[in-house]
Amino acid sequence: MTQETWTKIESRKGLKQKLNQCQDQQEKEGLRAKYWEANRQVKRSAREDKRRFTYELTEEAETAATQGNMKRLFEITRTLSGKSVNSNKPVKDKNGKTITNDAEQRDRWMEYFEEMLNRPHPPSLPDIPPATAQLHVNTSPPTKTEIIKAIKSMKNGKAAGPDGIPPEALKADPETTATILQPLLHKIWEQELVPADWKLGHLVKLPKKGDLSQCNNWRGIMLLSIPSKVLTRIILERLKKALDMRMRPEQAGFRQDKSCTDHIATLRIIIEQSIEWQSSLYIIFVDFEKAFDSVDRDVIWRLMIHYGIPPKFISIVQGLYEDSSCQVIHNGKLN
Repeated sequence: MTQETWTKIESRKGLKQKLNQCQDQQEKEGLRAKYWEANRQVKRSAREDKRRFTYELTEEAETAATQGNMKRLFEITRTLSGKSVNSNKPVKDKNGKTITNDAEQRDRWMEYFEEMLNRPHPPSLPDIPPATAQLHVNTSPPTKTEIIKAIKSMKNGKAAGPDGIPPEALKADPETTATILQPLLHKIWEQELVPADWKLGHLVKLPKKGDLSQCNNWRGIMLLSIPSKVLTRIILERLKKALDMRMRPEQAGFRQDKSCTDHIATLRIIIEQSIEWQSSLYIIFVDFEKAFDSVDRDVIWRLMIHYGIPPKFISIVQGLYEDSSCQVIHNGKLN
C-alpha cells in the first residue's frame, strides 16, 4: 500500500478512538459520520493501490514472458492467483487408505519413488546400430577457460544439492573456483571415476494437478551437487554443436534455436490448410508417463554410441549414474 493509504488508515484510527471516548451524543453522531467517510476513503484508496499493484505485476509478467524469464513469470502468476499448495498433505497408501502419521508418510514416499526410479529392465533391448564415425569433438581434460565459462553460465537462485553449495558460492569468484576445481575435474577425466558425493541427490516433491493425496500426482525434482554440474556443462557444450547436426529435424525440444513452439506453429498451419482444402486430418498425441524416470539406462548408452559420442564422455556420464541414490525430503526431513 502507498503512504497515502497508510495516512488515511491512521486518520481513521484516530477518529475511531475519539468516537469511543466521546460522551456527548450529538458530538458522537458527527464523529460517526466522519469515521464512516474516512472508512470509505481508506477502502477506495486500498482498491486503487491494489489495481496499481496488479497492473505493475502484469506489466512485469509481460516483460518476463518477452525476455523468456519463465521463473519470474511463474512467480508473478502464483502471486496474482493467490493460490498456495500445502506440500505436507496426507497421502494414501497403495490400497487407498489415508496415512496421517508423519513417519509412515515418509515411508510411503520412499516406497513410491523407489518403485518409480527402479523400473525393471525391458525383456529385450532394441537393436540400435553404432555410429559409423565418432563425433569430432575435443576429448582432452577441461581447460580453466571452460570451467570459468561453465561457472558463469549457472543461474542464480537454484537450490543446492546435498553438499549445500549454491551456484552463488561458485560464482562469487569464478577464477578462484576454477583453480580449485580444475585438479578434481582432471582426475575425474583421466580415471573416469566420479566422487560418491556427486551421485547422491535430494528429492523434493512438487504438486501437479488432481488429487494430491495420490503420490502419482506429485512430481519429484532431484537436487544434485552444483559443482558436478560444472563438469556436465562442459561436456554438453563440447557435444552440443556436433551432436545437433546428427539429430532428426523433427526433434525440437532441448535444442538451440528450436522449441516445441515450432511444432505447434506447424500443426496450426496443417490444421488451417486441412480446413481450407476440406480434407480429413487425424492427429495423435502421445504422452509417455514418467518418461524421464522410466527410460532404461542401457538404451541410453546404446543411443550415445549410436550418435557417435566418444567413449570418454559416455564413461563419465555412466559414472554419474552408476550406484546413484537419493533421499526424499518430507516435512523438511530426509527419509
